[in-house]
Amino acid sequence: MGYLAQRKKHARTEFILRSLLILLSFFSAVSFMDSGAGRFFNEWRFQFYLLSLVLFVYALCSRFFLYSFFAVLLLLLNFFVVSSAAPILLSDGGGKKGESLALIFQKETSSFLDVFEAIAAGSADLAAIVNPQDKQVNPAGLIPSGYFLSAGETSGSFMVSAILPTAAGRISLGEGSAVFARVAANGKKYVFLSLSLSKMSYRRQEEALGYINAFITAEDDPVIIFGDFGMTAWNPLFVDFLAKNRLEVKNTLFSRFSSLIMPPTEYVVGYRNMEFVDITSLPAGENRFAPLLFDIKL
Repeated sequence: MGYLAQRKKHARTEFILRSLLILLSFFSAVSFMDSGAGRFFNEWRFQFYLLSLVLFVYALCSRFFLYSFFAVLLLLLNFFVVSSAAPILLSDGGGKKGESLALIFQKETSSFLDVFEAIAAGSADLAAIVNPQDKQVNPAGLIPSGYFLSAGETSGSFMVSAILPTAAGRISLGEGSAVFARVAANGKKYVFLSLSLSKMSYRRQEEALGYINAFITAEDDPVIIFGDFGMTAWNPLFVDFLAKNRLEVKNTLFSRFSSLIMPPTEYVVGYRNMEFVDITSLPAGENRFAPLLFDIKL
């Protein structure tokens, strides 16, 4: 390659690095703002972290050491924000021994038959059907053999459980409802709660988490929450909610390949010693959203 061609390539690489780093710095700074724009860009911090990592490697390989230094700064900034709220690579369960439980979460169900088939095929210990869309079909007669109806009725959100619950019910969230069931596992009682805040505005989400916070405060047994929070784990609203209840996001951000493209909002949240094992998307059938299977250990 000639000298002039080499200079052009050098200038082009420098322009790309400088432009991307400036944009990434701007978006990362805006993410700290308490505004609509700030909340929007904050949801993408995990992607900012990944892009910073790519820019660091690219700048280092191209021998632009100053740009690689700035990329590392941005990488560390976004990494610490994200990792302080959710595990990125590994859960902190530590491989502890305990009873394994399979939890299925299905939101906006339009085909009860398909989701019940997924529950039976996935051998779920507990399944939550949150904010079902099908108002015409009574799902009570479709519940798989060996499962108990945990919410008493099926006119709204409900749970089915392979373990006979000692108590169950719903919590009104203003828009929709959360559903809970108290079951015994590993010799102890736990309260499993499931919700979907994905279609709510920021203010509605804040109110809904307030209702959940009041519920958790009144409970004597450990509460485990699984579902779609409609926000990333590093959202300040979510971070404040976890801090008040001393709960932690357990599933890692690399648990699903789609998390690399879109920020995840589906989490299992619990106490420190609970271990996350895996999360799997099951066949959606005629439902718009695929059921999610959370495997945990208590």
